[in-house]
Amino acid sequence: MAAEAQTAERFLEQVDDPRLVAVYRYWDGLRGTRFAPSYPEIDPIDIPRLLRYLLVTDVEATPRGRRYRYRLCGTEVEEHFGIAMRGCYIDTLMQGSYRSYIEGLYDRLVERRSPVYSASTYDDRVLQTKRLMLPLSSDGLQVDTVLAAQVFFRSARLSNTVLAVQADFEPELERIGGK
Repeated sequence: MAAEAQTAERFLEQVDDPRLVAVYRYWDGLRGTRFAPSYPEIDPIDIPRLLRYLLVTDVEATPRGRRYRYRLCGTEVEEHFGIAMRGCYIDTLMQGSYRSYIEGLYDRLVERRSPVYSASTYDDRVLQTKRLMLPLSSDGLQVDTVLAAQVFFRSARLSNTVLAVQADFEPELERIGGK
């Protein structure tokens, strides 16, 4: 097995949700020997059962660094955030340490051109989430878009959304994958 394949498999061992594993395998199949496929290669027809968990985020360069804008958000994600997120910037939706944490995940993905897997809890562990973030590149050199999948686990009694309890989040796990 090639070193890159071993690194990818070690990264994937950390991802313990079958929906996220399916998204990773789809992305990995598209990228081939490149560090990332391009956004136009993503075809919703190939992954219809996963669409509700997906986010597509544009990476925009600014004089101060980067901004991240949601191009598309799956219904499951928007339901748990309690808001339509399409067209919104992370820095306008999220606040405080939660915003810093999420922007940090995107920054690491862009800088290292590698997948990121993380897990978080909110509201005294009543709401949990796992997210897989995968680079996309239109020029084969830089990350300009991110394909992410996010799944949620909540207590049946919880009615709060992620944005309502973002001040009470705790990162539990973060892994950056190899190429």
